[in-house]
Amino acid sequence: MIDSFQIFTNVYDKDTNPDGMLVNLDINPRHFTYGDGPFGSRPLRSALSNYFNDYFNPVHKVLPEQLLVAGGVTPIIDLITFGTADPGDGILIGRPLYSSFLKDVSTRAGAKLVSVSSEGKDPMSEEMVAQYEKELLKQEKQAYLNQTKDTLKAYMQFCQKYHIHFISDEVYAMSIYSTPGNANAVPFTSALSIDTTGVIDPSLVHILYGMSKDFSCNGLRAGVLLTQHNPSLIKALKSIALFSWPASVTEHYWTHLLNDRPFLNYYFTENSKRLADGYTVLTSFLEKNGIKWVEGSNAGFFLWVDFRGLLGRDIHVYDDDGEDEKVETVAVERPSQVYRTSRKAKERDDWFFEKLMRAKVFVASGNAFFAEEHGWYRVTFSMPKEVLEAGLERLERVLEEVRGEVLKLPLRQKAGLV
Repeated sequence: MIDSFQIFTNVYDKDTNPDGMLVNLDINPRHFTYGDGPFGSRPLRSALSNYFNDYFNPVHKVLPEQLLVAGGVTPIIDLITFGTADPGDGILIGRPLYSSFLKDVSTRAGAKLVSVSSEGKDPMSEEMVAQYEKELLKQEKQAYLNQTKDTLKAYMQFCQKYHIHFISDEVYAMSIYSTPGNANAVPFTSALSIDTTGVIDPSLVHILYGMSKDFSCNGLRAGVLLTQHNPSLIKALKSIALFSWPASVTEHYWTHLLNDRPFLNYYFTENSKRLADGYTVLTSFLEKNGIKWVEGSNAGFFLWVDFRGLLGRDIHVYDDDGEDEKVETVAVERPSQVYRTSRKAKERDDWFFEKLMRAKVFVASGNAFFAEEHGWYRVTFSMPKEVLEAGLERLERVLEEVRGEVLKLPLRQKAGLV
C-alpha cells in the first residue's frame, strides 16, 4: 500500500530538503485558519462530489450541498447516529465488525450496537437479510449500518420494510485488487449506484467515506457523510458540526489530491497492484502452512484467518456414571471436525495471542472484532513486502511451536477416537 503521508511529510525544499518530493501543495496562510466553517470547505466538497460522480457510478449526480465533512469517519458515525437514533436505539452491524463502532454509536448518541451473527451463512449474501430481521425483532426501534455488494437491494428493502436507516460504510471503495486467487470475487458496488425507485425511501440511504483507508492517511483525519435526499438531516448535523471541525490544512491536502486526476489514477492503480502483491504473499504463506481463511475477498488490507484447527478441539471424556471426568486436547487435521477445547475457548485464544506477542508479531485476535467463534484472527498484508515477510517468518515459528505443543498432549483412549 502506498503511504501517501510520506508525500506530505517529505516535501522538496531547495535548501532544507533537496531530495524531497516534488509536489505543489500550494499551502498558504488561509489553510491555517478556520476556513469555510465546521462542515467542510467549499473546494473540498466540490472536489468530493466530482470524485463520487467519476468513481462511484451514482444514479443521481452528487452535489456539494449533499456532503458534510468532519475530522474523520469516527465523528461522522457519531454524527449520523446522533441524527438518526434516539438513546437506546440499536445499530445493526454484521459480525465480525470493527470494534470501535461500539463507542462511535454509544458515547454521545446513546445508541447500542447490535451485532448480527451469520451462523454459517455468507455475511455478504441475501441470506443474511433474514439474520438481520431475526435480530431486529428482538430489539426496539433500530437504525442500520452495514456494507454489502450485489445484495444491496435486499438490504434496502429490509430497511424500507421497517423504516430504518441504511448506512453504507464505503471506506475501502478504491482499495480493490485482483489476483488469480480471487478473480471471481464480486466487484465493489456503491449504494450510490442503486436505483432506489420502488426499493427504499431514498431519504433513508446514507454513505460514509474517508481519507484513512483509500488514501492511506488515517492520521490526517477527514471523513465525509453523503446523503442525497435528506437535506433536513444535513441541516441538523451542520448545527452540531462544531464538535467535529476538520482541519483546514487537511481539507486543502485532500482537495489537492482529489483534483490531481493523473496522480489519482496512478495512485489507485499502483495501490491496487501493491495490495494484490501483499494478498498473494499472505495467501501463499497460509496455503503452505495449511491454514484456512475466508476466501473471495478483493478489497481492504487484511484477511480473516481461521486458526481453530491449529489450536485443537476439546474432547469430553466421561467416567462410568456419565459424569464429565476430564477433557483432553487433540490436534485436528480437518477444521470441519468440531470438538471443544481443553482450555476454555477464550483461554486458548489468550494462550496463542501471548505466544504471538512474545515472538514480537502482532496479529489481531478476532475477540477484538466480535468474532462468532474463538480462533479467528485478522491478519494484515498491506505493508512493505520486507516487513510482511519478516512478520510471517515470526508467525511461522509460532505455528511450529504451537503444533509441537498440541501434538505432545495425551490422547485419552476413552475418547473413542484412537
